Amino acid sequence: MSRLAVRLSVTAQSYGLEHVAETKGPYIFVSNHPSELDEALVRDALRHLSPRLVTVAVEPRRGIRGLVDQALSLRSASRLAVLLASGTSVLLFAEKTRTDDGSLAQLDLGAALLGIRTGAPLVPVSIVGSYRALPPWRTTVEPGRPRVQVLFGRPIRAGVGDEPSAVTDELAAAISTGLAEESRGWYGARRSQADGAHAPETAAGGEAGWRKIWKATATPTSPSRRRVWQ
Repeated sequence: MSRLAVRLSVTAQSYGLEHVAETKGPYIFVSNHPSELDEALVRDALRHLSPRLVTVAVEPRRGIRGLVDQALSLRSASRLAVLLASGTSVLLFAEKTRTDDGSLAQLDLGAALLGIRTGAPLVPVSIVGSYRALPPWRTTVEPGRPRVQVLFGRPIRAGVGDEPSAVTDELAAAISTGLAEESRGWYGARRSQADGAHAPETAAGGEAGWRKIWKATATPTSPSRRRVWQ
């Protein structure tokens, strides 16, 4: 979906870009990917900060997008390293698969390995509300311009000697913190991170699949907002 179409379909808000701007790019943006709205949402949020941006999904994309990825070798770490060296940032949807309810799945190690190899800052991105606005089984966005948030975490620096799994865990924790803001607020999300209590945000335990999907697509009782002192 194009950036213009997304602007007309949802009410999008972005937070945290000031932290990214403090670090010199290019960047490796590492994001969750619950909906087809996600790429356009992130691109629109980054239109001024990082206009040169290539998108890659760990899970192979289908159709024409997948053929383009293959033609440009965008799934090659060497190719991505060259793009970063030329000043082009990378948006990486790093989940190994997509979950039925839009929750965060396990991340691939590729983002961490790319950050270690190139030294480019890894920026965790949390997309909140896009699954509710456009779940996989729908072809049109929910009416009423639903609220969607794109939250950029503080950049993570990885270098030679860092353990890829540890960097990946740090990325997953940062993305989960952003996702937790919707239900727990800014302070509650960070308190949960400190307590190591993010499991409910990334996997809903043994709860029935239909119930998880129902919760993920239910209309929020109040407008989503970032509850933090600016």
